[in-house]
Amino acid sequence: MFVVWSELASDVGGIVLFVVWLVLPVIYLVVLGRRYVRQSAESAQTAIWAREEVRQIHEEAEGRHS
Repeated sequence: MFVVWSELASDVGGIVLFVVWLVLPVIYLVVLGRRYVRQSAESAQTAIWAREEVRQIHEEAEGRHS
């Protein structure tokens, strides 16, 4: 029985490395996903602001021609 526990104890490092190997890509994807979502939201806000500016300029230009 003690031999089994000592073998398991020596394999704990390998098990930990295996778990880290499994978990690290998931963490990496979550971090990248959050960064992508944040950048997308910022880009969308910039695009909305630019659209509103163009619409406002267009309306002002139409008002001058009338």
